[in-house]
Amino acid sequence: MPEDAFEALADADVRNDATFTLDAEHATPVFGRQEDPPSAPAATDVDPGETVDVLGTSHLLAQFGAVAREALRGHLPEGYGAVERGASISHLAPVGVDGDVTVSATLVRVSRPDVRFAVRAERESDGAAVATGDLTFRVVDRDRFRGSVPE
Repeated sequence: MPEDAFEALADADVRNDATFTLDAEHATPVFGRQEDPPSAPAATDVDPGETVDVLGTSHLLAQFGAVAREALRGHLPEGYGAVERGASISHLAPVGVDGDVTVSATLVRVSRPDVRFAVRAERESDGAAVATGDLTFRVVDRDRFRGSVPE
């Protein structure tokens, strides 16, 4: 990506937010047997009635990634895109099935060829912070990247 495009990105106010409802299909069971992927409970003395389905890291990371990518829409030159390079997430409060969550992403650093977003999730019901973290994306030439992926 041309250097001036990175400079323009660094000077831009790049942010986005979105709200989603946690459905049962995307919830992670804790304190009990997990079916997909299959695993035994973390504790040997767990009772099946203790299982609770909550917002897990994988679905939260997907939501954060989507909101950050959408924030970049229109800010990258034609032919360029962003691929995830790294993430750090800290869970702060649980969200159960049917809970509404607002996720936000704000561009906080541009360091060619990477861009970093601060991300945050909040429960809609009470505004409680659910999670915070950061995502790093590598800005790539889309054609060159596709060509580097083995068949």
